[in-house]
Amino acid sequence: MTDFGRIVTVLSMVLGLGVTRLLLGLVTVFRIRRESPHDWVSLAWAAILFTIQLQYWWAITLLPSVKPTFSFPDFIFLVLLTLMLFLSAALMLPSRSEDEKNGLRAYFEHDGRYALLSLTGFLLLAFLVNIFFFKSSPLSAWALTDVPMIVLPVATFFARSRKVYAALTIAYLPLVAWDVYIS
Repeated sequence: MTDFGRIVTVLSMVLGLGVTRLLLGLVTVFRIRRESPHDWVSLAWAAILFTIQLQYWWAITLLPSVKPTFSFPDFIFLVLLTLMLFLSAALMLPSRSEDEKNGLRAYFEHDGRYALLSLTGFLLLAFLVNIFFFKSSPLSAWALTDVPMIVLPVATFFARSRKVYAALTIAYLPLVAWDVYIS
């Protein structure tokens, strides 16, 4: 097995756990749908996170064409990047019906919004990967998209008004669509 084979195996395992965690959260939301109100904001962020997870998984396959060899620090950096996505997925949606007894909106406002900080950490680290691994210009189209993609989740995290964090969520949706398109 090549160095990249070992790296992609570990990253794929962690990514697979994150995707699984997010999907299990959606199953929990579905199961308690009659007892607990849903919230479109947290479901929108879950869809955004799922899209980013798949996009990252796809981008990993491009690494050997850009960087043929990897050092141990490179590996640790990539694992840290992947763990940020896992942490986002683990926090985004409840994993037990007890966690959602007051509704998905209450869960998001109390616990789920912390996933946005982890997502921001991932996006910041990914920004560095694009510059140092992919040798992309920080003035390219992706970078101009990444800056608001990094800022808006943090702004959503700190927003206390439902109207503000809902508006920021709506603003984020076309950014993710554009990012997928240009990637």
